[in-house]
Amino acid sequence: MVRSRKRWGGAAAAVCALALVLSGCRSAVQQQGAQDVVVPDTPQDGGTLVAAQGQDPAPGSFLKTSIGNILAEYSVLETLTRIDQKTGKPEGVLAKSWKVAADGKSMDVVLRDDVTFHSGAELTADDVLFTLKKVRDPATGAANQPVAAAISGMKAVGDDELKLTFSRPLPNIYDLFETMPVLNPDTYDKYAAGEVVDGTGPFEWTSWTPGAKVVLTKYPKYRDADDIHLDKIQINVITDPTAMVSAIRSGRIQYGVGMGALDAYALSRQPGFQLITAGGSAIPLTFDVRDKPFDDKRVRQAFQYAIDRERVDRQVEGGQATAASLPWRTNTIGYDDQQAGRYRYDPDKARTLLARAGVKHLSLEMVTLNTPEATGIFQIVRNNLEAVGVDVKAVPLAAAEFDGRLASGEMGAPVFLQQASNGLSPAGAVVGRAELLADGNPSHYGDDRYTELSRHLTVATGEHDQTAALHAWNDHFLDQAFAVPLITRPSMTVASRAVQGITYTQMGFMDLNHVWLARAR
Repeated sequence: MVRSRKRWGGAAAAVCALALVLSGCRSAVQQQGAQDVVVPDTPQDGGTLVAAQGQDPAPGSFLKTSIGNILAEYSVLETLTRIDQKTGKPEGVLAKSWKVAADGKSMDVVLRDDVTFHSGAELTADDVLFTLKKVRDPATGAANQPVAAAISGMKAVGDDELKLTFSRPLPNIYDLFETMPVLNPDTYDKYAAGEVVDGTGPFEWTSWTPGAKVVLTKYPKYRDADDIHLDKIQINVITDPTAMVSAIRSGRIQYGVGMGALDAYALSRQPGFQLITAGGSAIPLTFDVRDKPFDDKRVRQAFQYAIDRERVDRQVEGGQATAASLPWRTNTIGYDDQQAGRYRYDPDKARTLLARAGVKHLSLEMVTLNTPEATGIFQIVRNNLEAVGVDVKAVPLAAAEFDGRLASGEMGAPVFLQQASNGLSPAGAVVGRAELLADGNPSHYGDDRYTELSRHLTVATGEHDQTAALHAWNDHFLDQAFAVPLITRPSMTVASRAVQGITYTQMGFMDLNHVWLARAR
């Protein structure tokens, strides 16, 4: 399927279709603090969006999907394609068209011929090849490096075309494209210092004050500049979630990313504010299967049945999560609601399974992230497990230590609560998400059947084969229960009602390119 990025042309209609719940896209007068905000039918030009995020930008990490770049990345840089959030299908950004061979082992890509970097250089196929090679290099630490590693050959055909060959069919190639902003090889060495970030997007990276803010300015020579409404975007760094809530409530910022889920939900229910959900994560309950009694799948299954997922949603996520046993987005090709509902709250069944496994009483430690969300989830998990005869003590860790243990494969406890982005397709996730890897997952789980089912996911092409491969993988994954999610949930952010047109990428990064500001009356 080939579509032009001209879908944005003309105005707010496409934005409304994608973000109806987020922005309203209707005539209204809505209260913002002490001021009335008029939200007209058509976008208004001009103004500066003042946003905030909890982490400092990382201009040397645009290929790593660093959370510090959640607001700036897709405004300054652009990718070949983006996944449409409704259909789950790719749409062209820098790619004008593309064609995959019938055997799935090669791909021809035609680039747009009207794209320039902010330095004035024209985009060419060589720039894409440079970026692909950077992603393929393990030293870069890029997202979806395993997908890029399966590209066995690449060459430019003139300035605007390239041909890729694959060692195997790559249905997850669009996951790679989504997380691969195209870089300028002539200026790339300057990116990390944050003084020059030379992209092709509608906003230029104007200045960066580490630990404080980054300022983006509208690029006047952008190919669709008439459809870009803001003059500037200022992204402040506010590391304290409580301070961020205060900043948006007082009007010092208009949009905040990084506050707690319950805080975001509560603030969004006050006059003048709106909840914007984007991307999301799965929260798996994961087991080290080397440790008894968790080498017995009946014990792992018992834990899953013991937990009240609906209560986690209500009490921790403000009703915005999904009590699902699968790690996928609901628009995933082949998603099965019945499979997703496999582990419904059933403490009696949990007790029966534990008894059959010979477990009468159990005490253990559980590693969690030291965040308000993880703490809230753990409290429910602990209470639920106590009701079936299991005593649990939390071992909360800072993110850096948690990630270090996860990378080493030694979590230091037999059970742990994770947080994993569910933005990737299944074909991308089984080679890109730690807890789902067939080889080297932190559960130390593995068998030939799981390896083969994971391989089938990575090579299945066409909706029928992808659905069949996913259904078979799901069955095995749910039966073995080594990393089944408790919930999946979106990221929750809050904006003033004056802010219209925010959208997001498959990976949960925010797209501010078509934001506009309604005027205070």
